Amino acid sequence: MSAGTVVAPPDPIGSALWWRDNVSAAPEAAWQKAEEWLSRSGDAELRVLARHIAALAAVERGRVRAARHHARLGLAAARRAGQAERAAQLRLTLAWIELECGAVAESWAQLVAAEPDLAEADRARVACLRGLLHCQGDRYREALVELTTALRSLSAEDDRRWMANALLGRGLAALYTNRLAEAEQDLAEAERLFVADGRTARAAGCRHNRGCVAFRAGDLPRALRLFEEAVAAGLDVDANPEALVDRAEALAAAGLTGEARTAMERAASLLATRGRTGRLAETRLALAGCALRDGDVAVAAEAASSARRLFRAQRRPAWAALAAAIAWQAKLRGGQCSRYALGAARRAAAACAEFGWAGPAAELRVTVGRSAARAGMRALSRKLFRLAAALRDDAAAAPQQRALGWLAEALLAEQDGDPDRLFEACRGGLRELDSHAAGLAAFELRVNAFSLAGELGETAVGAALRIGDPSLVLRWTERSRASALHRRALRPPNDQRLNSALVQLRAAVRETQRLRNPKRALRVVADLEEQVRHRAMLVEGQTSRLRTPCGMDELIAELGDAVLLNLFSHGGRLFAVSVVDSQVRLHVLGPELNAATHAARIRHLLARQARGTAPRAAPMFEHGARRAAEELQAQLLSPVLPALEQGRPLVVIPTGRLHVLPWAALPACRGRSVTASPSLRCWMRGAVDARAADPAGAPVWIGGPGLAHADREVRALHAAGGGRLLVGANATAERVLATVDGAGVVHIAAHGRFRDDQPLLSCVDLADGPLYAYDLDQLHRGPTTVVLSACDVGRSVISRGDQLTGLAVTLLGRGTATVIASVVPVPDERTVDVMMSLHRSLREGAAPAAALASAQAEHGEAGFVCLGYGGAPMR
Repeated sequence: MSAGTVVAPPDPIGSALWWRDNVSAAPEAAWQKAEEWLSRSGDAELRVLARHIAALAAVERGRVRAARHHARLGLAAARRAGQAERAAQLRLTLAWIELECGAVAESWAQLVAAEPDLAEADRARVACLRGLLHCQGDRYREALVELTTALRSLSAEDDRRWMANALLGRGLAALYTNRLAEAEQDLAEAERLFVADGRTARAAGCRHNRGCVAFRAGDLPRALRLFEEAVAAGLDVDANPEALVDRAEALAAAGLTGEARTAMERAASLLATRGRTGRLAETRLALAGCALRDGDVAVAAEAASSARRLFRAQRRPAWAALAAAIAWQAKLRGGQCSRYALGAARRAAAACAEFGWAGPAAELRVTVGRSAARAGMRALSRKLFRLAAALRDDAAAAPQQRALGWLAEALLAEQDGDPDRLFEACRGGLRELDSHAAGLAAFELRVNAFSLAGELGETAVGAALRIGDPSLVLRWTERSRASALHRRALRPPNDQRLNSALVQLRAAVRETQRLRNPKRALRVVADLEEQVRHRAMLVEGQTSRLRTPCGMDELIAELGDAVLLNLFSHGGRLFAVSVVDSQVRLHVLGPELNAATHAARIRHLLARQARGTAPRAAPMFEHGARRAAEELQAQLLSPVLPALEQGRPLVVIPTGRLHVLPWAALPACRGRSVTASPSLRCWMRGAVDARAADPAGAPVWIGGPGLAHADREVRALHAAGGGRLLVGANATAERVLATVDGAGVVHIAAHGRFRDDQPLLSCVDLADGPLYAYDLDQLHRGPTTVVLSACDVGRSVISRGDQLTGLAVTLLGRGTATVIASVVPVPDERTVDVMMSLHRSLREGAAPAAALASAQAEHGEAGFVCLGYGGAPMR
């Protein structure tokens, strides 16, 4: 409702009463009207009403200090004039304002003082406010009773605003007592009433709170969408900074902890500026949770302890219990493990569970249980695991929480020495995570959803290692590895706002390249990158689990005479399962850190050589790289070296930092067919995808701008192999995506950039700007084989459980069988020769991995890797 559409009664008192009852529909106009009466009128009652209107308008605008000021002035004026009912109504408003400020005792005092002088029509409103105060004091059951009573007394016609407020309060009380279906119902009805009454900002607030319900239920995509819709519907986050905190918690849960912390700090600043210090406690607690996700335990412990003190001062025991649980979680992860610490943490978990925080309570119990087990306190450990394990059967809990319950059951079975029960528990936890991921179309959300899969897998792998069965170890290393890749969106996302943001981002990047001083343009690029990332998380859709036969018989048949080396780490040590001539063996390879250090040294030295070194320094770099490669080979390949010396192909499943190792740098791999795959399931699925490809598909050759050799390279390849050629102005993102969808072989020669801070913004440059990993989600089916003649774009960010994220991995996730790309910089002058030799071998019928091996050996290169399958010869 705008100021131009409101119609108030003609007499001043009637008009003032009308404005007082309709402030939330047009707060700015109401504020101006109140100022007009205060500056011109000498009528005592009218001035009291004007102060009341100003206070209510200030509340709607998020200015609680101004609201309190006007309400107190109005109350003083009403008492001087002997207007008892007006004074009581102002006390009712003051009670609301004090509630907003977190001053619960002061709010109760105003409510008690107001009640005797209120008219009968206002008594139900008092009950409503009492219920909201119970909510603020964490007495949610009392709040539910009080608000239900109030709703029975309120009239739908005369008290629609208060009915909506009561439904809103009852919905929040239901939320905090985990009655999520009831919470959704009340909040949706409150939203409908606010919309019908023209109070769009309040309705938007209800939409936002429905997002909180979705977040508590574990439905992160729905939560993010509802938060976004609330802002679009009119929720002013500057006036309601707590909305920033809620959304930031969801971003942190999605893995965007940096952005989440920035949003929380902004919320804290706004709350302090607007005098709403009572809400700072929630912000401090949210910051603690975010720091804990980041592994910053010192900051998390300090922030959670600070929040606990604030909650206790506000007499909010439920939230104080949650803050204490997070503080102890941080302290235990930081190394505190004395008997006092374990006892205090156990009590904090019990208090947390008592107030309904089931997930944080179970998480703390698992952490305390593990610490107690290490300290030899077996009885305490078992008791805590048993309490946490109860969550696995809680139908009201989110899938991630049930998975945590299964993890506790697995740890309990481990203590009992019952491997069968342990494996069954780990399977149960992984099933929960997989079912949760089924509704996550956004790849980033799927990666984050499987964060607990690493712990479940590690627990099961530890049990399999104790049994010593290589086949069992191999199966369990596969169950939790790269899980996000094993689901594929049923159809490409159809989000016009995301596509539009990507187009704008491309244009903005091109603009920065044309400017001498691009500082301002770079800020625009950063804003658009954030917009793309957020829109990508709002994509709706289902995913399907890829059904690929991956039993031992199928694996051995697919390998043929190839050698499999499946690497994994456990407890800081590196292990491998090898399959050679149908024989499955388990190997201990030594410290993981040793292998990671050598791999990083090889990459560093090869990158330095590619950038060019002084002639006198070149032998030193060559010697250093050769020595590191020999030592790494001795650690990794010794179990299969005899087979490799017979000329057999190698299929390797790396782990950790070995995913970005240039394998051709190892002496035994030079000139050898080597395929590195994120997982065995990914490799087997690649075999299926490669065989299903259209043998008659024409190759596609794409040249990007600004790269000296690109145009020459792709034109020469096109002349030799035929097919489609996209160069110059024709090589736009839209045309490239349309042309490569479902193609056989695609070759892209362009500048490439890998982003370790935001791997899905890794890209290759095209005529109209970068083509991002996000763009590849538009493909119905990835090309069968993709060759990326661009620096570094074969790299991935590796998270727990060997979850990979990057440009090359995105292609594998869209159905591409094989990706050939570099993991270290490669000199431009050598790239053209390598690519010409590679494609000559492919045309002659060589498999991609074998073709790459011969091409790199011919030209003395080692920076490219064959990812995915790499085994089917081109036809």
